[in-house]
Amino acid sequence: MSDYILEVTYRGAQLKLEIHESNEGASLIVNGIVRGEEAGSKTLRLESTVQTNYEWHELIEGMVQFEPGKISATIFANKVEVAHRIFVRGET
Repeated sequence: MSDYILEVTYRGAQLKLEIHESNEGASLIVNGIVRGEEAGSKTLRLESTVQTNYEWHELIEGMVQFEPGKISATIFANKVEVAHRIFVRGET
């Protein structure tokens, strides 16, 4: 179960970062499929190349930064930010 979720629809693809506060981990999910998982670092980077439209491939990246009192989450498509949110630890 995730503690925090950042999600966005981008060029027909559903992009989601699920963040797990307890083990400082995260999952990058594209169209319901887990494409990457990381844990145990102050800054996590997850990435996957995905087809977002007919013959259109993009590098999708998720970045999660764990800091005292807050968690910053960002989703990028081809190095361009498409979603960002700061979560206050302990609030869902």
